[in-house]
Order: sequence, then structure tokens, then C-alpha cells
Amino acid sequence: MAKKHSLIFQTILTVLLCSMVTPSQAEDTRKAIWLSAVEREVLLIEMRNFLRGSQEVLENSVKEDMALVNRTAKPLGTKMLKNLPKEMTDKMPPGFYAMLKTLHYGFAEIADISKSPKAESKVVLQKLANMQKLCVGCHATYQLKVK
Repeated sequence: MAKKHSLIFQTILTVLLCSMVTPSQAEDTRKAIWLSAVEREVLLIEMRNFLRGSQEVLENSVKEDMALVNRTAKPLGTKMLKNLPKEMTDKMPPGFYAMLKTLHYGFAEIADISKSPKAESKVVLQKLANMQKLCVGCHATYQLKVK
């Protein structure tokens, strides 16, 4: 029983410490990417698709269902990248666009890996973990603004 209370206390303490933000920390210093409202929404939809796809790849990898991993990852690959309008991608900083391309190529690679009869979920999970680092880095570096 004491162990359970200790775990609850540690969880509450962690949440409280993580939520303590001073006014100086609340200032958003991320680099702004200026887009039209429509372009911003297109990019946000793409990000939500990445998030949904990441979750599904994770879940299906854990189940070791490589057919579903493939079905999820393939549409998020390089074909999706080609759907972005050039006028929009021209507004993106080179670092942002490089991360975006790397994510699309990462999903394409996961789709290729998962096609193999010898596909291992651990390999897919490691690739996905590396891709998630890009997501975290990108969200920490950039913000989308409407002109």
C-alpha cells in the first residue's frame, strides 16, 4: 500500500513540477513561419496525419502486424510530400522543409521495411522513435503564423 501511495505522490509531484512556468519562460521564441490561413491549415492537417500515422505504426508494430504498418506508413511517404504546393514550400525555412522531407522519407522507409517477410517490429519502432525526435525538435523550433 505504501508503494502505491509513493507512486501516486511521485506522479503528482512530477505533474506539478512540469507545469511550473514563469512569465519569462512563457514567451514564445520559436521561429515564425508565415503562411496564409489555408496554407497553415494544410500544414496542420499534414501534422495531424503524421501524428495519427505514428500512433498507428506504433500500435501495429507492437502487435507485430506488418501488413497494417505498411498500409499506414505508405500513404504518408514521399507521394504525400509531392502534394504540397510549391508556393507554400517556398515560404518554409530550409531547416523546416528538411525535417518535413525527412519525415516523409521515414514513413516511406517504414513502408518498405514492413513489406519484407523478415520485417522486425523492433527495427520499425527504432525508425519511428528517431522520426519522433524530428517532430519534437520541429515543434520546439518553429511556430506557424497567419499573414
